[in-house]
Amino acid sequence: MVKRVSENDYNKYENFNQTHKNGHFMQSLSWARFKAPQKSFALMCEDSSGEVRGVMLLFLQKVRRTNKVFLYSPRGPVCDRDDTETLSELLSGAEKLARELCAYKLTFDPDITEADTAWLRFFSENGARVGDNARDNGILQPFAVYRIDVDKSDDALMESYHSKARYSVRASIKSGATCRLGTREDIPLFVNLLKSTASRDGFTAREEKYFFNMYDNLGGDAVKLFIVEYENKPIAGSVLLRYGQKTWHMYAGSSDEHKETLPNFLMQWEMMRWSRDNGAMLYDMRGIAGEGDKLKPIEGLVRFKKRFGGELVPFVGRVDFVYDKTADRLVFAIKRAESLARKLLGRK
Repeated sequence: MVKRVSENDYNKYENFNQTHKNGHFMQSLSWARFKAPQKSFALMCEDSSGEVRGVMLLFLQKVRRTNKVFLYSPRGPVCDRDDTETLSELLSGAEKLARELCAYKLTFDPDITEADTAWLRFFSENGARVGDNARDNGILQPFAVYRIDVDKSDDALMESYHSKARYSVRASIKSGATCRLGTREDIPLFVNLLKSTASRDGFTAREEKYFFNMYDNLGGDAVKLFIVEYENKPIAGSVLLRYGQKTWHMYAGSSDEHKETLPNFLMQWEMMRWSRDNGAMLYDMRGIAGEGDKLKPIEGLVRFKKRFGGELVPFVGRVDFVYDKTADRLVFAIKRAESLARKLLGRK
């Protein structure tokens, strides 16, 4: 049975998502709180005894320049990979919600790969559009990530790195650089480092308000700030997010100074060790592509993350269930026209 999550269900929902092997912070109720005022809806599937079998968090998205809306579930739904019955119930609940809200489709990017044949077969048999990742992919999560098993000793963790990373971590420690756990008060410091990197690499940096909002809504136990210093001066920083038995490396920035101390290698090492020491078994380095084209990996980023060993996990990407094909065609035509206009004007 699928139901809309009420305040009385919050603990059951969170406990399931946090402890399930496929749980994800973007399916958490704290993430919904962080994304407010964007409207969100949480669904929960229970068996006859009241045991939770699956959950799904959905956000209502508006299509720019139209009156159309759709539902988006980042990294949802959360349930067992072979449990197509629960998957079916959650998607039926999502469709019912979509029709109540006059949403023309449901879009999600589940934490599944081509090896998850049960779900892929279900999608195919039920008319889903799978892997159309070039279609307006701005809202979507990374199509491939690096994940590292950190449930091991320091020696075993170091040995799992490629030789270049092992050398760089040791060289950074030897240089005298140190890595400390930051606080909420260090957010402005971190944002300055992030903006320095954004200026060099040509991406858009988040503002201080975004990180204060993240810290305050997700909590200091979930959002961890790491700062690397050299001669008492901050030269690099990262935001790590913990949820359940997993951590995610969310953002990183560094200054132009003292690059010879290799602060980013030291920072990764310390974040992985902290993750393990605080109950995490899996460390997610997130995506390998840029914000401009999520289908195109950035060579330097891939090379850096690959040095820490781990596994490259390529997801199937976008999954769409379209409820109003006319609206879907209209939105696609508008998006295509906008893309063509930007190209003609020489804009990205």
